[in-house]
Amino acid sequence: MPTSSTTHVGRGYLIFVFSLAFLPVMDALAKLLSTRLPVLEIVWARHIVYAAAVVPLALWQGGWQGLQTRHPFWQLARGLCMCLASGCFFMAVSRMPVADAMAIFLCYPAILLPLTVIVLGERPSARQWSMVACGFVGALIVIRPTFHGLADGAIFAVGSAVLYPLSLMATRRLADESSPLITTALSALIGAIGYSVVVPQVFMIPARGDLWLLLAIGLIAAVGHYGIVLAHRYARSSQLAPLGYTEIVGAVVAGAVLFGTLPTPATWVGIVLIVVSGVVATWPTSVSAA
Repeated sequence: MPTSSTTHVGRGYLIFVFSLAFLPVMDALAKLLSTRLPVLEIVWARHIVYAAAVVPLALWQGGWQGLQTRHPFWQLARGLCMCLASGCFFMAVSRMPVADAMAIFLCYPAILLPLTVIVLGERPSARQWSMVACGFVGALIVIRPTFHGLADGAIFAVGSAVLYPLSLMATRRLADESSPLITTALSALIGAIGYSVVVPQVFMIPARGDLWLLLAIGLIAAVGHYGIVLAHRYARSSQLAPLGYTEIVGAVVAGAVLFGTLPTPATWVGIVLIVVSGVVATWPTSVSAA
């Protein structure tokens, strides 16, 4: 088991928050590219670059033998859930406003916390339950969803919101037996192989500028998801769950930089609520082991 010291748990919080704040840049770039390229091609390129970035590092660390895992079922489950969740979310943002897709996706911490009880036997505190609810309210204040075009993309956003916490369950199950790099590399390979089967049906040759954007999407995925795996070596899933809402902070920054949209006063109120709920929920001694 990872150490339960405050220092190590705090390290897990910081890594997790950084990773979640970084990943919305990938979503914004995917939204831009979806007007010019098939979504499946964008998802495929994400996983190809992702795999190209992390698999050589994993091989350098432990060779081909290092990619062999003692828990192939959990590795396969995590890889499938991760690649399907990302594909669903990219499909959602291509068919509906990003804010609406994010509003649905941000239900995942509320799905994750009960799963930590059922699957992992963790016992989240009443404070964590209440702060997850508080963070969800803050997220809704930030994105103020209108749900225009909901029927067109909602099913994909719901799919992503369900699949992502399932992948985090597998991540936690693997955290003590597999290195973060190996777990990340195997998930990247699963996604790259899976999407390579279907992408030839829709493939279009991207423009040179779009190639750079596809490369950036894959590299952001590699860094962000490695950080998520690493964070689970230091903290429990139930401890990290309330911090899931911090992803909206990264989304606000990405929107300001790429689309020129600045936060309104109401947005700042929501962000403060998200941050406060995360700090309160993750204060030391907020969860006990089963």
